[in-house]
Amino acid sequence: MPTGGFRKLLLPMAFVQLLAGYIPNALNFGTPIGDRVTQNGIPPELPPGPFFAIWGIIFTAYFAFGIYAWRKDDELVRRLAAPLVFAGGINTIWMLSAQFLGSTVLETLILLPLIYFAWKAAWQFDTMRGMGGSLIKWTGDLLSGLLSGWAVVALSISVPRLWRELLGQGPTDYEWYSLWSVILTAQIATSIFRRRVSRTLWYYAALGWGIAGILTNNWTRTGYGFLGWIALLFGLWIIFRRLSAGATGAARRRTL
Repeated sequence: MPTGGFRKLLLPMAFVQLLAGYIPNALNFGTPIGDRVTQNGIPPELPPGPFFAIWGIIFTAYFAFGIYAWRKDDELVRRLAAPLVFAGGINTIWMLSAQFLGSTVLETLILLPLIYFAWKAAWQFDTMRGMGGSLIKWTGDLLSGLLSGWAVVALSISVPRLWRELLGQGPTDYEWYSLWSVILTAQIATSIFRRRVSRTLWYYAALGWGIAGILTNNWTRTGYGFLGWIALLFGLWIIFRRLSAGATGAARRRTL
C-alpha cells in the first residue's frame, strides 16, 4: 500500500483502539489491566489509575489527526499515517492481550514494535520541524511525542513485572531492583530517543507523568517513600539533561 493510502485507516483505527480499551471494561468482559496487575499486591513501579488518563489525551489527538487525514492528503499526513496506523494496531493487540490473556512475556514483547512505530512517527515529524507551524502540526507533534513517551513508560514498568514473574517473585519483592530496572530501561530509551529520534518535548511530558505516577504510588500506596524520592530525582535528572544537553533527534539519522 502506498504511504499515502494509510491515511484512510487512521480514523477507523482510532475507533478500534477506543473499543479495545474501554468496551471490555464497560461490559465487564475480560479482566481490567489494573486489576490483573494488582491482584496479588501493589508493585512499587505501578502508577495509580488516574495517571493512565493520559490515554484519553492520546486517543483524542489520534481521532483529531485521523479526521484531518481522512479529509486531506498532504506531506504531514503522508509521513505520519503509516507508522501511526501500525502503532494503533499494535496498541490494540496489546490492550486485548492484557485484558484477555494476561501473559506478561507477550505483553512486554508487543510493546517493542509499538515503541518502534511510535518513534518512527515522532522521527518522521521531527524531519519536518521548522517547516512552518499549524494546529494540525501541533497535534501531530503532541500525538507522536506522547505516544512515544508513554510507550516507554509502559515498557519500563513491564520489565520488573516480567523478571519477577520469571523468577517466581511477588509484586512487592525486591522493590529496589524493581525501581532501578524501571530507571535503567527509561534512561536507555530516553538517551536513544533524544539523540536519534526526535527533539519533541512531549516525550518528556509523558515520561515525566509516568515518573510522577511512580512517585505518587510509593508516597501514598506502598509506603516506600524512599523509592518515591529516587523517582523524583531521576525525573529531575532527565529534564535537566534534556534542557542542558539538548537533542539532535532526526538530524542525527537519515532513516529510522
